[in-house]
Amino acid sequence: MKRFTYLFSLTLTAFILAAAVIIGCEGPAGPAGAAGADGKDGIDGTDGVDANATCTECHNEDSDVFVKSLQTGNSKHMTGGAFERSDADCAACHTHEGFLDRMESGEMEASADIKQPSPPQCRTCHKIHINYDASDFAIRYPDPVELWINSVTVDLGVSNMCANCHQPRIPEPMYVIGGDSIDIDNMRWGPHHGPQSAMLYGTSAYEVAGSVSYPTPGGTTHASAGCTQCHMPDAYGNQAGGHTFAMSYEYHGSEEDWVAGCTDCHSTIEDFDYNGVQTQVSTLLDSLHHVLMNEGLLDEDGYLVADDDAPLRVSPEEAGFLYNFKFIEEDLSMGVHNPGYAMALLKNSLEALSN
Repeated sequence: MKRFTYLFSLTLTAFILAAAVIIGCEGPAGPAGAAGADGKDGIDGTDGVDANATCTECHNEDSDVFVKSLQTGNSKHMTGGAFERSDADCAACHTHEGFLDRMESGEMEASADIKQPSPPQCRTCHKIHINYDASDFAIRYPDPVELWINSVTVDLGVSNMCANCHQPRIPEPMYVIGGDSIDIDNMRWGPHHGPQSAMLYGTSAYEVAGSVSYPTPGGTTHASAGCTQCHMPDAYGNQAGGHTFAMSYEYHGSEEDWVAGCTDCHSTIEDFDYNGVQTQVSTLLDSLHHVLMNEGLLDEDGYLVADDDAPLRVSPEEAGFLYNFKFIEEDLSMGVHNPGYAMALLKNSLEALSN
């Protein structure tokens, strides 16, 4: 019996201790301590920006952004800019990435080949999604441009953006009037495909003396208008004007000149052959072509008679005449950009070649 009582007591004690652990043993609370010192007030954070309100500054019921995107998508920058030419040399103007690269470096080429190229686009010319407001439409590079070929600084206002690429490249080799003859081994030798800013401004070609004087560089009305006044008037759908930059459109199967940007100065204009300028320049250019072809310098398609196996050796003056031909041909406006400069180059070159 005693043994049972002893075991029962041990069991009861263990049960009570276990219950105490589970339930917890806590005596009555003591008196509250003194209150601690107040903490320092924190600094209020900056109020956040309502993302929806930010986006709708540009992305709203207004169709402006959508319309300009449609126009840009149909421009030659997007459809005919040959952005697959993404080696460091060509990428500097043919691709969005290469252009930004070389503009930041100040070099004539991109720092490397572009592995995933995209064509010139909205972000090439504008600071899209930087501040997320209307300031994002500002032009990236509005400053005057120092031309590669002769270090002349052209100032075409907002069109300076265009001049960064639409300028002559330096031919290889370059001719120097009064210098030595040069050997040309490239049938496409010349200012390349974008001499428009130099033509518009009136500089960089071989200005041989002759009966026609050359206009003061930058002094013409068209230079003051820049590129945008004529290339970016109110658009004709997504075919011409606006962000298409195109100057013609198709209407019932025929191609029409979009003269909407010209009428402020030329109220009676109906096409780009205003006062017969394009006809005159085209005729003079054909004449220069034939003379240079007869001299054995150009072929019938307007290419230089030159290649790696048979370089074309020319005097600096002959190279200058070849340059003038390619400069006016590659400008593509047939004198519209700068009638006085185009006429002077052609007439004076023909006079010099006839002597």
